[in-house]
Amino acid sequence: MNYKILQLFHTHGTPLHIDLILNETDVPRSSLYRHIKNLIEAGLIEAIGKGMYAPGWLADEISRVKRGSLDPLIKASLPIMQEINRESGESVNLTVVNGSKVRVLAHFESMHNLKFSFVEGQILDIFKGASSKVLLANLEEKHRQFLIESNLTHEEGEVLNQEIEQIRKVGYSITNSEVDDNAIGISVPILKGGKYVLGGLSIAGPAFRIKDDNINTYIEKLKEGAIDIALHLE
Repeated sequence: MNYKILQLFHTHGTPLHIDLILNETDVPRSSLYRHIKNLIEAGLIEAIGKGMYAPGWLADEISRVKRGSLDPLIKASLPIMQEINRESGESVNLTVVNGSKVRVLAHFESMHNLKFSFVEGQILDIFKGASSKVLLANLEEKHRQFLIESNLTHEEGEVLNQEIEQIRKVGYSITNSEVDDNAIGISVPILKGGKYVLGGLSIAGPAFRIKDDNINTYIEKLKEGAIDIALHLE
C-alpha cells in the first residue's frame, strides 16, 4: 500500500489531496491514515496543508542523489575557494551531507607550515566541527531531527538543538578544538534560493592564527563566497 501511495505522486504530480488518494487506493480512510502516518515518519511524504501531501525530506534527498553529479557545485566553488585560500592563507573546504555523515568535496591546503589538513573524499561526523554543524543546522527540520534522534541521547539532542538555533540565527558556525585540539573552524552554508542547503564553505586553522580580529573578516568572506557560488548554480 505504501508503494501505491508513493506511485500516485508520479502519476498525478504533487501535491496530492487525501480524497484523490482514497479514490485511487480504494482502502478505508482509517487504514489509509495509518499508511500515511508511516510514510510521514519515514520522511517519504509530508503534510503541507489540510488534507494535502507532498514528497518528504527523504524523497527529496533520494531525488537529489539520483539527479546526480556534484560537479556543478565543485566547478562553481573552486575559483572562490582559491581566492579565499589566497587571501586568508588558511585551509578552505567544501563539504556536503553524505547520508548521516558529511563528506569533504574539495579542499585547498593552508599556505602555512602548521596546518590542519583535510582530504578530498574524507568522511566527517555530522555532529562535530563547524563544517558539519552548519550543514546539519540548515537541513530540512524533519531530516535534521531524524538524524539527531537516531544518534544522540535526549539530553545531547537538546544541547545540540540550542546550538543549531544560534547557527541558523547568525548564519555561520564556529567551533574551537571540537575535532582537533587548538583548531578553529568557521563555516557558512551555501543555500539555493536562500533555503535549500547545497553545501558548506569553511576556513580552518590553528587558534593562535585565527583570532577575534580576523574572525569577522573570514565570516564575511565566506558568506560572500557562498552567495556567489549559489548564484552561479541558479
